[in-house]
Amino acid sequence: MNPAAGGGRSRKLLGPALERLQASGIEVRVAETRAPGGATAIAREAYGRGIRNFIAVGGDGTANEVANGLVNTDVALGLFPIGMGNDFSRALGYPRRRKQLGAFLASARTRRIDVGDVNGRVFLNAAGVGIDGHVAERVLASSRVVGPTLGYLVGSIVSIATYRPREMRVRIDGTTRTGRHLIVVAANGTHFGSGMRVAPDAKLDDGLLDIVVGGDLGVWPSLVALAKLYRGTHVDGRTIFAFRAAELDVEFDHPQPMEADGEASRASGITIRVRPRALTVLAR
Repeated sequence: MNPAAGGGRSRKLLGPALERLQASGIEVRVAETRAPGGATAIAREAYGRGIRNFIAVGGDGTANEVANGLVNTDVALGLFPIGMGNDFSRALGYPRRRKQLGAFLASARTRRIDVGDVNGRVFLNAAGVGIDGHVAERVLASSRVVGPTLGYLVGSIVSIATYRPREMRVRIDGTTRTGRHLIVVAANGTHFGSGMRVAPDAKLDDGLLDIVVGGDLGVWPSLVALAKLYRGTHVDGRTIFAFRAAELDVEFDHPQPMEADGEASRASGITIRVRPRALTVLAR
């Protein structure tokens, strides 16, 4: 459990679900994360002690950390989504109402899914570079004021006003395109940014990633694309393109903002590979 998730309300929000799980005969032990990366260490240590079912309580970032400790094992990862985005749980069919999560987890089935690997680290939902990394750097402050969905929208609008496309060399399964790009995203799930339909046709178990590439868009075309992104109609084949591939490499001359499962960082380049059916999850 990430004690900072849900605006610090994770203990209170988790309580009713724990009661439902325990009433279903499921023994639950709670371990709190203490610092970034802590959930990965907790998961690995618990796996070494023979525990084979895990629930990540938090947002996409918490699920990401736990998955990095469990990838390529036979254990099942469940979610209790109380973070800002919760886009990965959406792709797995989790209920939006927290009151339903206990019953959902008690009856969920196991499913083997793909994960992505960006610069040696696993991601579950999406990873990219460009304006989405710029947005991720700004979302936290906005979300504290207006909530997660509006926080991503506000962060996106501010970023569109301030971020300009960068020169990038984008190689997708060996085919290279060079020029100014606003965004390059590799999606395993269908949504990112708290409900934006970045890759509406993505599948979690097809052995491929859905790559979305935005070219040299100006401010107004970027705003139009943002509106279409919520409907999943942003790919036009002229300035925004979609590909399905197993490998993505992006090179640029200076470190750029990037994100993986909503967590922002900076990188001098990204190397992304799909890892087919590398993780077992609890899903619908």
